[in-house]
Amino acid sequence: MFLPGLGETEAAWRPVIELLPEIEGRTAAVFGVGTETADWSLEAVTQRVAASLERPVHLVGLSLGAIVALNLTCQYPDKVASLFVSAPQAKPPQVLMRVQSALMRVLPAKTVCPPGVSKAELLAVLRTVANLDLTAGLGNIAVPTTVACGAKDWANLAAARDIAAAIPGARLVIVPGARHQWHQDNPGCFAAGLKRHLAL
Repeated sequence: MFLPGLGETEAAWRPVIELLPEIEGRTAAVFGVGTETADWSLEAVTQRVAASLERPVHLVGLSLGAIVALNLTCQYPDKVASLFVSAPQAKPPQVLMRVQSALMRVLPAKTVCPPGVSKAELLAVLRTVANLDLTAGLGNIAVPTTVACGAKDWANLAAARDIAAAIPGARLVIVPGARHQWHQDNPGCFAAGLKRHLAL
C-alpha cells in the first residue's frame, strides 16, 4: 500500500509501482481527492486507510504519507506486515513548519496544490501536522522497518535518523544525491530500495 505526500495524488506512485510487477501495488489518498480535506485530521485518514485493509500489507509512505504510515503502524499493528517510510516526521520542528507554511502562502496555488484543493485547505493540513507527536509509539513498532531519506532532503534528514533509532531493528537508508521526492525523480532507485526492503 503506497501513501502519497502532501500536495501529491495517488498517481505519484505509478512509476514506482510499474517497476514492481512482483507485487500487487495499491495506493490510498491521504489528502485532497478521496479525503475530506477541509476537515483533515491524521486520525480520520489513518482510520480510513486502516479500514480499507483486509489483510496485513507492506506499507510505503513518503512525507505526509510517511506520517500516516507511522501512525497507522502504531495504532493498527495487525494491519501492517512491514513499513518503508521516506522523509518521515514524528514531531516536526516548529521552525520547519513555519518555513513550509510561509512557502505555501507565497507560491502560486497551481504550483503547490493538487487538482481540486485550495491553498487554504493545504495550509489547514500543515497546521494539523505542526502539532504532531508520534514519538511515544515508535518504540512499540515491531514490524520490519526501513527509514529512508534523500541525502539532499535537508529538512528531513535529522528526523529520519531519529525515527530509525527509535524503532527497534529499523534500517536507516540515506540515498546519495536524492532529494525529497526521489520516488518521482528516480523511481528506479526507489523501486530498488523497496525490493531490498522486501527481499524480492
